Amino acid sequence: SEFTTSRLLDFVRSVAMATTNMYNYSIEKLRTDEFPHLKNSVYVDHAGATLFSKSQIDAVHQDLISNLYGNPHSHNTSSKLATDTIDQIRYRLLKFFNTSHNEYSLIFTAGCTASLKIVADCFSFSSDKKHPEASGVFCFLDDNHTSVQGMREVFAERCSGIFCLDENELKTAIDSHLPVDTTESGSKHQLSNGEASSSVDLQSTPQSLLAYPAQSNFSGKKYPLEWIKQVQEAGLNLSGSRNKQTASERWFVLLDAAGFVSTSRLNLSEIKPDFVTISFYKIFGYPTGLGALLVHKRAWNTLSKQYFSGGTVAMSTAKERFHVFRDTLHEKFEDGTLPFLSIISLRHGLDVINKLAGGMDKISEHIFAVAQYFHHNLQQLHHGNGNPLAQIYGDIDFQSPVGQGGIVTFNLKRSDGKFIGFAEVDKFAQLHDIHLRTGCFCNIGACQRYLNLSSKLIKDNFAAGHVCGDNVDLINGLPTGAVRVSFAYMSTIADARVCLRFIADSFLEQPTAIPTFPDPVWYRSSGGDTVDVQVVAEKVAEKINGISEKNVSSKENGVVNGFHRAINKGEITAASVSKTCSETVRKVTDICLYPVKSCGAFRVSEWEMCSKGLLYDREWVLVSDTGVVIGQKREPRICLLSPCIDLSRRKLILSFPGASSFELPLDQEEEFDAMASLCTNKVCGDRVNTFDCGDAVSEWLSKNFETSGIRLLRQQSDDARTSKLKDKDNINTDDIDKPKLSMANESQLLLLSRSSVRGLQKKMVEIKDVDDADDTRLPTAPADITEDNLMLRFRG
Repeated sequence: SEFTTSRLLDFVRSVAMATTNMYNYSIEKLRTDEFPHLKNSVYVDHAGATLFSKSQIDAVHQDLISNLYGNPHSHNTSSKLATDTIDQIRYRLLKFFNTSHNEYSLIFTAGCTASLKIVADCFSFSSDKKHPEASGVFCFLDDNHTSVQGMREVFAERCSGIFCLDENELKTAIDSHLPVDTTESGSKHQLSNGEASSSVDLQSTPQSLLAYPAQSNFSGKKYPLEWIKQVQEAGLNLSGSRNKQTASERWFVLLDAAGFVSTSRLNLSEIKPDFVTISFYKIFGYPTGLGALLVHKRAWNTLSKQYFSGGTVAMSTAKERFHVFRDTLHEKFEDGTLPFLSIISLRHGLDVINKLAGGMDKISEHIFAVAQYFHHNLQQLHHGNGNPLAQIYGDIDFQSPVGQGGIVTFNLKRSDGKFIGFAEVDKFAQLHDIHLRTGCFCNIGACQRYLNLSSKLIKDNFAAGHVCGDNVDLINGLPTGAVRVSFAYMSTIADARVCLRFIADSFLEQPTAIPTFPDPVWYRSSGGDTVDVQVVAEKVAEKINGISEKNVSSKENGVVNGFHRAINKGEITAASVSKTCSETVRKVTDICLYPVKSCGAFRVSEWEMCSKGLLYDREWVLVSDTGVVIGQKREPRICLLSPCIDLSRRKLILSFPGASSFELPLDQEEEFDAMASLCTNKVCGDRVNTFDCGDAVSEWLSKNFETSGIRLLRQQSDDARTSKLKDKDNINTDDIDKPKLSMANESQLLLLSRSSVRGLQKKMVEIKDVDDADDTRLPTAPADITEDNLMLRFRG
């Protein structure tokens, strides 16, 4: 039915004015200069790791070449400079979280996981070590990172109970245990939770710990921060607890803030968790391998440490088991020499957050605006039969950054309602140079909740060969993980639009109208204009109705959904062979092998098979000077490198446009084994034993590709790599039973059906009418692409 201005006006008014001031338009102007490493890529895995800016790295480099920093454990002037700089940065970080050293101690760690491990190793569940039987419990939200889940194994022998609760169960445990008044009894209860007077006997007091994330790394949902004070003051009502809860029991709260602080302001003057864990690369992009554990003063005495190292003790003796830790908490727990140069670089990250992004409040609003645009448009995508394309996971309606971060997690479905595996989505995304995240994101609890995975089903999936981080995306038609798109302060509406176009172009089936994903109604190209809601509503209604009319007209003229269906069917290789095929007869038209992985094809009419498939197929590979395999994504020109095998002369012949050919002996391993350099390289996640083919071919390759250090490696004949395919029951068999494999991706052979290739060719030559021509980042195929050309692009 026709969209009218009145139907849209209420919606536009409710959204436009609320969102128009959130978006940071200045990012669009500075992104090319500040993030040149993005190039034409669309990076939407900021929840995994956000990006650093050019000015940030320039400032770090200038700092390091302008100042002499020494080991902080020394006492010379360079050491003192490093120590003073670290102290200053520690102060700035505490201020960044709106607190000070009077309330919190900031311990530098190797990251959020390392911070969690300190608490796991050192938290005491009883205030009296001599009476460990009076111990508290460990409780954690199911929607937690695996690193929090892992704490339970360390706690198992020290606490009296372990509880994993979902959100509703945790709410109930909090609400049913809150004090109902402020009587004397309630006051005593509050005092016993850390602010007790000296008259209160704290001997043998059980100490319990609740751990939950400020923001889910799975769905982006932000959990109530008011839980912290409620639990600290009143504890949890946990039915089935092995320890009897008393008025003297003390509750502490660990807040995993790694995801939250990357997109939101953490104000520790308003909420006061006992432990806060963070990773700095989530906020600044650089450096990696550095995080912090913030410990509130009320929890300092709960951490009991045994191991000591350089820098953590005031004294120790080698002849006796005697040592004294330093008084300051962070000095006691910062083992060994700090990564002082990495810590020093944090100050430039702090500067960038303010100079480029406008501070954390602006960052939070900007990210939400982009994520909301993506979420709402994804939610509106439906197949031609009316079934939704995406199943989005989360418990809120994406109306406010207070309850939702910049994460949208989903699975896609076909028009018949069947799930599309996340690995398939990921592979298509890579072809479009879109960087997203798939799987369970190291949060199996959220995966279980949203995907309805019972513990039994997870165990069954593991028995069937599925492990964390693999590409087994569907088992019995049900997803084992999901797709996550996440944004940061350098993300733009254009990024979200490209992702939406990729999803629609790749997976939407027979839509009733072509989705164009126009700018959101609140968007403006310059920051000075205001939004005329009435005008916007009229234009949106006119545009939607115009698209519908155009679509109907197109159907009447033989064009369906704006896609031209005609193709040149005369350009078919081996047509005479294809004509002899039928439903019961299939014939081979071509045999292609790729001697050098990812390079040009070598076509033959007949060829010998060996234990690894086609003889000499994917036996060589190009690597960079750092030993990383070079593929077409990294260096597209390697498709111009054409290998040829001359069996009569026992030679591999390499050809490149504009260069003389280069020949290598096929029997090189036997001839030069004594002087060949043996290597171990990673191919598709596997360790592959190879040997270097020498300096001469390296120089030839480096010259032609105008890149120094390129090496040609060859798989050793005794390398034991095996096929990645599963048996007919979708189960991984033992390697000893699997076929041997060259450096092909998964299997020895890839069989192509020309009819399928023609079907793909037909779709690729269809031209879409998209209004916004500024976004040219999606790859487009040549209109005259031939079937043979397309066929040669498939490499198993």
